Amino acid sequence: MTKQRVAAWILLLSAVLLVTRCSVESKKELSFERKFLVADSAEWWWARSHADVNGDGLLDFFVVHNNAHGGWLGWYETTPDLANSIKHVIAETGPGGDFACGDLASGDIDNDGDIDVLGPVHTGEWDDGSEPTKMVWYENPNWEAHYIGVFPNFVKDVDLVDLNKDGKLDLAATCHVSNRVHVYRQDAPESWIKVLDQYVKPIHEGQHVGDLDGDDDIDVVSTAFWFENPGGDMTGEWTVRNIDPFWNSDSGTTWKHNATKIFCVDIDADNVDEVFISCSELFRDRVAWYDPPQDRDGEWTKHLVGTNEYAHTLQVADIDLDGDYDVLSGNNRHQGDPDTSPLKLFLNECDNLRWTEQVLTNEGAYNSYLGDIEGDGDVDIFRYEGHEAKAYEVWINQVKNE
Repeated sequence: MTKQRVAAWILLLSAVLLVTRCSVESKKELSFERKFLVADSAEWWWARSHADVNGDGLLDFFVVHNNAHGGWLGWYETTPDLANSIKHVIAETGPGGDFACGDLASGDIDNDGDIDVLGPVHTGEWDDGSEPTKMVWYENPNWEAHYIGVFPNFVKDVDLVDLNKDGKLDLAATCHVSNRVHVYRQDAPESWIKVLDQYVKPIHEGQHVGDLDGDDDIDVVSTAFWFENPGGDMTGEWTVRNIDPFWNSDSGTTWKHNATKIFCVDIDADNVDEVFISCSELFRDRVAWYDPPQDRDGEWTKHLVGTNEYAHTLQVADIDLDGDYDVLSGNNRHQGDPDTSPLKLFLNECDNLRWTEQVLTNEGAYNSYLGDIEGDGDVDIFRYEGHEAKAYEVWINQVKNE
């Protein structure tokens, strides 16, 4: 049997197993209990990261306050009633200025068993995005600052992940003003080496990470461009390929045509991550996922999930606990019509090709997140309404009670 036929049989078997473990019942609408984590002070909280900061089994979150013009770095402690989270300020200012970033990431950077957080020092995206960003990280529990490096301007997206599987978290970031993707390799908590500084003209917004070629290291996707990890110490060439020019075809007219949200996950159990993409601005309303080609230079296979404009929220998880992956897509209401800015669920009908749409609200969602706040085994929705929202909410998934 040829290698091609073996690969085809493996893909077929994976699909059969996926359908076997997936419920074939008709999809019913999910319900959620809405609670306010912070009711009246969440303004310009574009940068957030969710993690169990204090080890009590509840999902807390880090935040950069007033990202538009610079502010403090802190975290909010989730309470047993899952409402009215307790504010903790890590630092009012960082080394050399306020904090600001389009994204935030946390993780156990020093491998001591607790969760640390990045500290991006910048004047604010709306003040001067061309100013450099000084990136530090803060060590839990005393929140001592440690230096990582400098980015040429405002950082739009960040991921903390072990890219080369050496047991240490590395840092990937996208800078939209300079149209560049950067990777810092962590050799030690106090030693970070820049191994990628790549200019691609349409690069603007939307970054995530995953193993897109099955070689057991982690690649970077930004604005629908795939940056292939060279492996090892990552100092080799990072080959750049365009997944689909549909998402980044404008070379200068407007940045809104090159604004995306990205999510990488293995949805078909083939040990290779697929890539979900939506447009975070008005120009394109497609929400889709792409299957990587067996040949790295081949064409990616596109599958439409649904439509949503200004889709500045894109999250993928098994929301209804039926064994397959579903999609959360949120329209950013402050860029669209405030009466028709839907937060949508696309529930997977077991085959990754058919999706049932459920609109949760028409009042918007911006950089919202899926995570299990109370540790009961299902994912809940952390909702931020828009750029200038005043509240941060959690919608508790009731799937286990239905």
